[in-house]
Amino acid sequence: MKNAPFLHRFVLFALVLLPWTGAVAQQAVSHERVTMQVEGLTSATRDALAKDLKRTDDIRLVFACVPAGILVLESRTGHSRGQLEERGRTALTARNASLRTRTIGHDLAAAEMACEQARNR
Repeated sequence: MKNAPFLHRFVLFALVLLPWTGAVAQQAVSHERVTMQVEGLTSATRDALAKDLKRTDDIRLVFACVPAGILVLESRTGHSRGQLEERGRTALTARNASLRTRTIGHDLAAAEMACEQARNR
């Protein structure tokens, strides 16, 4: 019976902790990323896009390289890859309708490497 207070504290602690861990698990959102190649990307367009995306809570500009025309976007709200691509294109064309974009299969490290290579040309 010496362990009864310990057992009571443990059960109380578990009851307090369990609902909190469930809430944290429900808040975990996958952060899908997409890398886009943008023909004619300028620093002004990049800056305007970054400013526009800061006003929203659903997409974040993770990386941008003007010389290589590369943008890496990340979903903050669990968008699918297709939704993220569409939102990125919509945000870009809102800034400049003549920009041509395509999705490329680069991860962040590959995008950074492509940027470095473009800067060294």
